[in-house]
Amino acid sequence: MRIASPPLLMMATRTDKEARLKDFISVGLTHRPEGATGAESITIVVRNPDSPAARAVCAALSQSDLGVSVRVIFGETHADDPMAVSLLDISCGEFRVLGDPRFGAAHEQLVVGTHVWTGDCLRRDPNKRDAFEVYHSGDASIRLYAAASFEKLWAAARPIKPVRAGAVAPEIIAAGQTDESDAMPRNHHH
Repeated sequence: MRIASPPLLMMATRTDKEARLKDFISVGLTHRPEGATGAESITIVVRNPDSPAARAVCAALSQSDLGVSVRVIFGETHADDPMAVSLLDISCGEFRVLGDPRFGAAHEQLVVGTHVWTGDCLRRDPNKRDAFEVYHSGDASIRLYAAASFEKLWAAARPIKPVRAGAVAPEIIAAGQTDESDAMPRNHHH
C-alpha cells in the first residue's frame, strides 16, 4: 500500500518537538472540517503526562477557546511532578490507561482533524532519546487508519479518573493513595 501524502520525518529536541506539536495542533484545530463536533477534535496516545505531545496538547488547549474535547490514552500514569499542570487537568478530557506492558510497542499518536502525528513508541523514554516523529497534514486516509488504531487501543484500555491535587489532602498525595476506587493509579516504579 502506498501512502498518498509523503510523511515529514524529523529529528528534534524535546523543546523543539513541543513547540512544533503545539503549532501542528493549532493548524489542525483551525482547519477542522465545517460542522466538526468537539468530540471528534483530538485523540492522543502518549507515554505519560510528561510526554512532549501531552504537554503540547495541554498548552494548545490552555490558549484556545474552541470548545474541543480530548480522548487520551496513557501508556503509564506516572508523572515526574504530579503537582505540575498536565493534560490530566483539562476539563474536556476522557482518560484511559493501557494496563498491559505489551502495548509498549505502540507509538505515540495525535490526531487533530485530518492532521496526524506519530512519535516514538510508548516504552521509549523521551528524556533519554526523543528522535522520531512523522507529520501528516490534511490526509483523510491516514486519519482513518489512525482513528481505527486509536479506537482499538481505547477499547483495550481501562478508564481512569484523574485525582486533582487540590481535592485531596496532602497526606494522601504523599502516600499515593485515595478513597476514590476509580482514581488514576499511581506508578511507584522509578
